[in-house]
Parts: sequence; C-alpha cells; structure tokens
Amino acid sequence: MTAGIEVGERNGEAVGLQPSPAPASGLVRYHLGIATGFLLIAGAFAALAAWQLAAPEVFGDLAAASYGRMFPMAINALLLGWLTIGFLGAVYYVLPRASGVRLVGGGMAAVSLFLLTFGIGLGIGAVYLGASEGTPYLELPLWADGFVIVGLFLAAVVATRTVAQRKDRLGPPQWYLMAATWWLALMYLAGNLPGIPGFSGAIQGSFYRAGVAGLWFAAAGVGVAYYLIPKLAGTDPVKPSALSALGFWSLAFVWAGTGARDVIYGPGADWYETLGIALSIALLVPVVVIFADLAIAMRGRWGAVEDRITLRFVVAGAWLFAVIPLANLLMALRTSSAVVQFTEWVPAYEYLAYYGAFSLWLFAFAYYALGAGRGPSRPGAALWHFRYTVIGLGIALVAMWAAGLLGGFTWVAGVNSGLYENFGNGWFNTTSELELYYGVRAVGILVYALAQVLFVVGVFGALREGKPAAVEVTTPTLDLQFEGSVPVVTWTKLTWGAFLLFFGAALFAWFLPSIEGANGEGTILADEIRVYPDGSPQAAGRRVYLEAGCQYCHTQEVRAIVTDVGLGPVSVAGDYVHEDPILLGTERIGPDLMHAASRENTGDPEWLRAHLRNPQAERPWSNMPSYSFLSDRDLDDLIDYLLTLR
Repeated sequence: MTAGIEVGERNGEAVGLQPSPAPASGLVRYHLGIATGFLLIAGAFAALAAWQLAAPEVFGDLAAASYGRMFPMAINALLLGWLTIGFLGAVYYVLPRASGVRLVGGGMAAVSLFLLTFGIGLGIGAVYLGASEGTPYLELPLWADGFVIVGLFLAAVVATRTVAQRKDRLGPPQWYLMAATWWLALMYLAGNLPGIPGFSGAIQGSFYRAGVAGLWFAAAGVGVAYYLIPKLAGTDPVKPSALSALGFWSLAFVWAGTGARDVIYGPGADWYETLGIALSIALLVPVVVIFADLAIAMRGRWGAVEDRITLRFVVAGAWLFAVIPLANLLMALRTSSAVVQFTEWVPAYEYLAYYGAFSLWLFAFAYYALGAGRGPSRPGAALWHFRYTVIGLGIALVAMWAAGLLGGFTWVAGVNSGLYENFGNGWFNTTSELELYYGVRAVGILVYALAQVLFVVGVFGALREGKPAAVEVTTPTLDLQFEGSVPVVTWTKLTWGAFLLFFGAALFAWFLPSIEGANGEGTILADEIRVYPDGSPQAAGRRVYLEAGCQYCHTQEVRAIVTDVGLGPVSVAGDYVHEDPILLGTERIGPDLMHAASRENTGDPEWLRAHLRNPQAERPWSNMPSYSFLSDRDLDDLIDYLLTLR
C-alpha cells in the first residue's frame, strides 16, 4: 500500500513532502481502536437505558441498571471516549497530510492518548459506582477531569506545532482541526471549574454543553469533512474560499452562545435568554454555508468517486448536520420551547448530533484512513453497518420527536382542561401516552448499537492486518500556493481569532450572565429550607440523589408558562444559591420535583419510603426503577432530602 506523497515548496525550493512516519500511523490506529471500544460501551449502555424506560420490570432493583446510572455512562463514553479520542486521531492524520509535513510531537500525542484513556475510563467507572458530579456532560469526578484536561492541552500543542511548520498552507481542515483542539481544552477547563454554585453553575454548564458541541464536535467533524470530500472528489482539500472562511468564523462566533436554550422561561435574566434565542437563529447561517460549500466541492464529481462507503457516511452526516440548527431552534424559540422543552426532544437533539452527524463523519474517517471499507472481504459489512446505523438512528429519532410533541401537548392539555395534574397520579396520562414511543425508541437504539458490531468487523480487521493509515496517493504538484499571494485565513488571524472568539463567547454567554445580582441573592426558600450543611442527613440524601442519577428523570424548575401551572411557585435564581451542583435537570421522564414535598403523598415520609422501594406497587404504570437496593441509612437520607423540596 502506498502512503500519501505530496510535493510542495519550502524556503522557495520545491521539495518532496514525506509521508507521515510509522509512529504517526500507529498513533492513528491506536486512537481509532480505543475510540471504537468506547463506542461499543456507549451503545450498550444507551440501549440498556432505553430499555429500562420501556420495560423497567425487566431490570428489577439492580442499582447499576437504573436509567440514572446508565445514561451518564453512555453519554460520557460516547462524547469523551468515542468522539473525542476518535477525532483526535483524525487530527493527527489530517493535519500532517493537509499541510504536507510530518506530525510533530508523536510522543506527546501518545502521552495524551494514555492520559485521556486512563482518565475517561476510570472516570466512567467512577460514575458507574455512584461518584457522578451530577452536571450533564460533566459527570466525571474532578480527579479524572485532571487527567483529561492535561491530555487535551497536550493534543492541542501537537496540533499547533504540526500546522505551524507550513503557515503558508492553511485551508479549512487546518482552520477547524487546529482551532478545535484548543477550543476543546479551554472549554473542558471552563466547564470543570469548581466552586460555582446556584444558577451561575447552571449557566456554566449550559455554556459548556453548547460550546463543546459547536467548538469541538461540530468543528472537528466539519474539518474532517473538508478533508475527505475534496479527497474523494480529486481536488485539493486545503484550497479555501470566501464561503469556507465565512462558515468557519460564523460557526465559532455563534454556537457557543446558544446555551441559554436550556433555560428558556427559566430563572435567568431575560437578556440572557434573548441572546440564546438570537444566536440560535443565527446558527442557521454557518450550517447552511458549510453545507453549501461542501456540496459545491462535489459538484459534477459524484459519479467519479470510487470509495462509496466513505462518501455515504460523509453525505449522511452532512444532511443530519443541516438538521441540527433546526432542532436547536425549536427548543430555543419561546413559543415552541413551551411545548418541547423537558420532553424527548432534548435527548433527540443529542442523538441527532452525537450519535448522528458527528459519529457518521467519524465513521467516514475511520473507513477512509484504515481502508476498512475497500478490502475484498469487508465492503459488505461496511455497507450493512451504514444501513443499520441510519435505520436504527432514524427509528429512534422519529419516536423521540413524536414522543416530545405528544408529551408536551399532554402537559398543556392537563392544565387547560383541569382534568388532571402533571404530577402524582396525574402523571399516568404522560406515561401511558409515551409507553409505545419508549418501546420504539428502545428498538431503534438497540438496532444502532448492534450495527456497531459490523463496524468493529471492518475496523478491527484493518487494525489486525496492520494497514497504514495513509492509503491515498496524492497527485504531486509543484505549487501549493493558493490563488493570490495571501491565504484567505492567515496564521495570525487563525491563532488570535480562535482565542478571541472563545473568550468573547465566554464573556457574553457565561461570565456576564453569571454575575447577575439575582443569582446570589437568596430567597426565603433557599435560606430557610434548601440549606444542606456538610454532614447533615439532607446533604447525604442529596448525594444519594446525585449517585442514583435522579436529575436525569426529574427537573427542579417551575417555569412561568401554562405547562407548569399547578407545580408550585415559579422558580427564581435565588432559590438555588446554596446548591452545588444545581439540579435543574433537562428532561421530565418523571414529574417535576421542585415543590414535591408540598404535595399529598410525596410530603409523607412513609409513602416516599414505600414508593422508592416499589414504585409499581401503587402506580403500576410507573417506569421509575426500584431503589430497594439502597441501605436503610441511604434511604432515610434520601427521604430527608426529598422533604426539603417544598
């Protein structure tokens, strides 16, 4: 197999650009192999979590089989293990080849891989054992985060040093992939800064979730697509255009500021919500620009592409990428948010982005770089992998979108009709309506998870054969300069612009809304009831609530909209000043618990004890897991905490 060879200019002389050395190729294979292992873990736990909602009686009272344990394990294995480690492998593959240089810092990259694997692997294990930090996407314990942060900064240094060798040859792959490594490291550090309690902590978490989605996963995926599509089309992957530059800068400017979508009608300042809505609308611009630019690159060349497997995954990922801002916008606009927020639309967005667009682009890279879809024995497996992945994802998304609309309108109907309440026995109306959709969703996720076995057949077959990561032969050219003497994005603009955009986003979407005075002014509810001194039963019970992952099924936020009428007083930022981490939640699989102890039954300790041990005894329609595995002490502490929710 011939490694990719290009010819370029250095110091005014034409020189042969050498293929990446063997350690770099081995490094890419190790990244993809480890990432694939995490993908299997993510798929397995995502399927188990989905089936737990559809058929809770199957799992009984197994502590580790509860939705609150399995869901964070799945999402961290997917985001940090599969996508992050996998895309870093793409960084080490694409940047040397796009720039026509050797990878600089292969040893540092290997140390980074070790630290990431160690920190992520042990961190997910700690979450399994109940040591979750409790904030969505940031569940790993701080000690595990330390390993991850160091590994991410090392990866960013390797990417920068590699690209810096050819500052005159900068195109979309280098823009996105180099900037994205720094954005990821900075974003992960920002998200894990400890000691930010109350609603300011919720703003920090929302900023991280939006920022890591756009400035890492989307940016890395787009960078890979900008490399693969020209390669498949037989053109220069580094040649930029005004359109590609517009897409890059606008994506970086907009996406990180959409985090306020999580708290529409919430306790935050109105201007913060409005900023999130405005930027969610603006997100349509970079996504449409990028989609159009990639389509233009393939114009008139579709039939000439020989690697149809890679092309299928790239194109499918691009189409799903185009849908992401639409799904985001429907959760951000106040009118539609009143219906779909806290419903199955929330996990549907995650599946669309992470299991969908970004994973499909990473699949495309793996097949291309390893040649796993082109061997004589594996194209069939690769084709079926594509089909079952898309089919499984499609089934799950349709079920979740339908369930989201149905659930939201069910809540509105209960309030408007006055026939039932959206808590207690009235929650039967929600669960009974969604039961079928939970089952269909579970089937789709199971199909998706099983499809990844076919991916393993191709990828690990290529790894076992030891194929080099560089499989394409690039047509030599003596002139790597672009049209005109000045690149569209210079090295100075790239480095300074990337950092300034990050800190600008952090200023307006995190720092300024966090220092709003109302965030630190405690209410009577906060100062007299929701106080959890260290060593108190209530603090211990709150820890049990976190360990069990109750926040993944229950919100603690009453919004000033019709949907939440009857749930209690509207929540304000001051209600949460003593809470670290804040437990607003993101989805109502079960009813809101903000004022649960003020209601009949849920304010009775003995009723709570019986309900936690066997939720289906009195409410056979409930999909809540049994917590009879808790010790008497833990159960008592959890009840003491729940009684403060009034």
